[in-house]
This record gives sequence, structure tokens and C-alpha cells, in this order.
Amino acid sequence: MKKILILLIITLDIFLFTNSKIIVNEFNKTINICLYTLMPSMFFQILFSNILIKSSIEKYMPNRICRIFNINKNELAIILLSMFSGYPNNIKLLKESKNEYLNYVTNYINPSFLLTTVGFIYLKNIKISLIIFMSIITSNLFLTFLLRNKYVNDKYNKKDYKNIYSSSLIDTIKTLSIIFSNLLFISILVVLLKILLPFNNNINSFILGLLEFSKGIYEISNLNIKIFNKGLLILIISVFASISIHFQMISINPKIKYIKYLKYRIFNIFISVIVYIILFILIYKI
Repeated sequence: MKKILILLIITLDIFLFTNSKIIVNEFNKTINICLYTLMPSMFFQILFSNILIKSSIEKYMPNRICRIFNINKNELAIILLSMFSGYPNNIKLLKESKNEYLNYVTNYINPSFLLTTVGFIYLKNIKISLIIFMSIITSNLFLTFLLRNKYVNDKYNKKDYKNIYSSSLIDTIKTLSIIFSNLLFISILVVLLKILLPFNNNINSFILGLLEFSKGIYEISNLNIKIFNKGLLILIISVFASISIHFQMISINPKIKYIKYLKYRIFNIFISVIVYIILFILIYKI
């Protein structure tokens, strides 16, 4: 196994050397998307969610909703904060949870990125972004309810933080550094696929989106296809979360069982697509 890994690294290093100009260009695009669209919204929402969870926001969670989903107040707070901050912060917040399945049903895209960047800047269509967002929320909540009998209703051992802001800031920087490092690594694979993929631009954009979601969403938004198709492709990529996000989640919480995680991503896609079609018909009155 080590010999194969060494061979792969050497091959990748040769590829980097022979395609340095293309890779630098791809790095510049990735860095621009991260610094000017993805990271600013993620930074504040991850920071605020860390501050809230360390400030014991779970005390204000209603018992009735906890009973519906068979979870405790802390996990309900994490679900709500996952909607607010998006992945991979949900995995970070759930790291101490004994409910493994909550890792598979709290995968929400960052709402600021989806509604503001994708809706207003990329697509220039806030309606379709809202439909995508509502489809993601509905499918995740449906799975959360469906798996309620698999949860272990257990109490958390919460730490006492002397300085909530400082510890939250450090946690936020660590999370963002993992995200950024994975994005740069995935950029190399994106360049490799761009060179090797024999398909047309539409299919290439979708495949690249499955590899790295923010870059894929940007490229799909520029395709000359119907708004329904654009929204559908962006939804599938957002729910699948891309291989880049999968790497980030495993880096944050190595206890995640990847095959099981992948299975629930596919199931989640199926549900969200059905919701998307229904909402699109209702809102656009087709």
C-alpha cells in the first residue's frame, strides 16, 4: 500500500511540474472564489454558531420538537446551527455526539453562499436559490425524522469555557484552514480531470461540481441551459456536497463511516430532487 501511495505522489508531482501554469491559474480561480464569496460568509456563520453553542443556547430549545425527533436539546441546537452555518461545520459541532446518524442528516449548504452569491450574483434568480434551499432543508429534516429510532438520547459532557470568544475564534480558524487546504488539494484533481475528461462542457461542469462544489456551481451557473436544469444540477451537487467536502468532514471527524455517509447522501439527493420538482412547479406554476 505504501509503495502505491509513493508511486501516486511521484506521479502527481510530475504532473504538477509539467502543468504548472494551468495549476497556478486554477489555484488563482479557487482562491478568488474562496476569499471573495465562500470564506467571508462561512467565517461569520461558523464563528457565531461556535459562540452560540458554547453559550449554551440549547437551554432555549423547545422540548416538544426534541420529542418529535427523539433527540436532546443540544442536538436540536446543532441541527438549527447547521442550517445557519452549513457544512462541514455540522460535523465539527457533532464531534462529541454519540448519535452517529446525525452526521448523515445535517448536511446543509451555507445559506449566505447559496442565497446571496449563487442566487443574486451567479444565477441572478433568487427564486431558484430559495427552491434549492427549501429542498435541502426538507430532505434533511425528513431523514432526521425517519431515523429517529436509531438515535441514542444521551446527555453531553459540556466543557466550561473561560473565554468563549477566543475559543470560538480558534475553532473557526481551524475549521476554515481545513476547508481551504482541502480546496487547494482538490484543485489539482480538477486540473487533471479537465485535461482528461472527453465530455462536453455541460457534463464536465457537473462532474467537476461533484469533485469541488463551489467551483462546479460557478461553472454550472454560466452554462447556456434552462433555469430548471441549472437549479437541478446545483441542487444535486449541493446535497452530494462534493468529494472536497467529504474530505473535509473526514478530516474534522475521522469516526465518520464513509460508505454509510455516501449512502445517505444518495438517498438525500433522491428526496431533495422530488421536493425540488414539486416546489418548482408550484412557484413557477408550470
